[in-house]
Amino acid sequence: MKRKTFDESENERRFTRYASRFTGVEQDQWLQLAVRALARSDRTTVQIERLLAAKGASPSQVRGTILRLTSLRYLDDAAFAGRWVDRRLARMPIGRARLQEELLATGCPEQIVLATLRATYRKVSELDFALEVITKAGRATSGQTLGRLARLLNQRGFDEDTIEMVIGPLLREKN
Repeated sequence: MKRKTFDESENERRFTRYASRFTGVEQDQWLQLAVRALARSDRTTVQIERLLAAKGASPSQVRGTILRLTSLRYLDDAAFAGRWVDRRLARMPIGRARLQEELLATGCPEQIVLATLRATYRKVSELDFALEVITKAGRATSGQTLGRLARLLNQRGFDEDTIEMVIGPLLREKN
């Protein structure tokens, strides 16, 4: 039998306290709505809170549902952030700044976003992603093309140092 950790036990007690305020039908309604939303796509706690509030759940119903989903491990912002970053970088390599901005926009807490980015960039360097962008963009032959590549890297959220490390050798090669 699995022993509950302190956090799980505390979450269960909180849920029970909130749940006692509502009938079983009301609890199930909000929980089912949230589970259906999570089945369609991965979401953060903030996104589920907003969804439930928009559908008419009271703040205490939202809290109770969030606690229940967390205790069931249906909601985990840290796991969401890791999966989201992996999917995002697989689609299109981007820099740390843009990745951070987009992940914060999903509603992930800042400390989770920063920890996820640290872990991601320990595995693969930002320079590798920048080189991938340059490789996909094609060979740079003119100063104008190099400027376009630098702007592309900047738009993708790469910092100035990374852009310089990628474009610098191309400039020297051109001259």
